[in-house]
Amino acid sequence: MFIVEVREPLTNFPNSVLAGSMKKKLAPKRKSELCLQCGKCCMSMTFFGGEVDDEARDEIRWMELHGLKIDYVEKRAGRSTLTEYYFTIPQRCGALQDITTAAGVTHYVCGVYETRPQMCRDYDGSIEGPLGVADCLWRSEMNHSAASAKGLVQLQPPSR
Repeated sequence: MFIVEVREPLTNFPNSVLAGSMKKKLAPKRKSELCLQCGKCCMSMTFFGGEVDDEARDEIRWMELHGLKIDYVEKRAGRSTLTEYYFTIPQRCGALQDITTAAGVTHYVCGVYETRPQMCRDYDGSIEGPLGVADCLWRSEMNHSAASAKGLVQLQPPSR
């Protein structure tokens, strides 16, 4: 049996979260329960591409022609604005397993949980921006989002 565990490195959190603006902190067990319902973090991978310059524009065009999703983020750097890009590879992780319960509900588990890569151990889908998952159940529950919290139930990890 594999239960999703996510560590929360402080470097992944925006300063506002570190300052205590988050309304609710989730226990590791609850995070695991929410991950079993979702699996979206493992449906694709997003990486930082770098600053958008002439060389990057050609690489970005190639990526778009090959089906990669590109997100742009503008950052203030002194008096100027810097544009950076992130690219998403729309490839589901080969270790993500679907388990359908007798009731027809799909749960997700990691097939290599005990030996998963460090980047998977450190990942936090609830972060804002291109590296996060827009409708992450963690974020919804932490922010007390009533709309997305509807229908959430306490789950037991699927048995094998």
